[in-house]
Amino acid sequence: MQPAGALQPAPGGPAAQVGPVAIGQPGQQPAPQKPRRRVLTSLGFQIFIYFGGWWDLAYYILNILVFVYKGLQLPYPTRNFALEFSFAFLWILIEVPRLFLASKGNKTERAMPIIFSFILALPLVGMYVYYVAFQTFVLKVDRLMNAVALIFVGIQFVFGLLAIIRFILATRFA
Repeated sequence: MQPAGALQPAPGGPAAQVGPVAIGQPGQQPAPQKPRRRVLTSLGFQIFIYFGGWWDLAYYILNILVFVYKGLQLPYPTRNFALEFSFAFLWILIEVPRLFLASKGNKTERAMPIIFSFILALPLVGMYVYYVAFQTFVLKVDRLMNAVALIFVGIQFVFGLLAIIRFILATRFA
């Protein structure tokens, strides 16, 4: 006699056992699995968005410190200083949503948020060029900081463009 709970051999012997029984109701068939979909998000794009965000934090702090230095040490016209310093606050109001939209578009595999992030990048590129070429006093640290920022935006643009193409082609030929 077998103890209660012991497994009974299947009728027809061990060869008749097909495989593990699905958990659930007795006699219930396992749910069919959906075919797996390819992940289209761009890891490279997301990496540059992530590190671009950290660079933006460093850029913002350094930019404020450079402006404080310029305001204290250089004969800045008051009107120009106020205008150029206010660009730093305008920059942060544009950069944070731009990175958010780029990240959201990449993670959700949608092209429109990335395109909107490209549109927001246009005034930022204008600000970077202004800070490098047209600012009242341009220091070497200004050139370095803005060059790195332009490189990040450029690389993000290239990866974002590739991601958009991948997303569009995947929906078109799916």
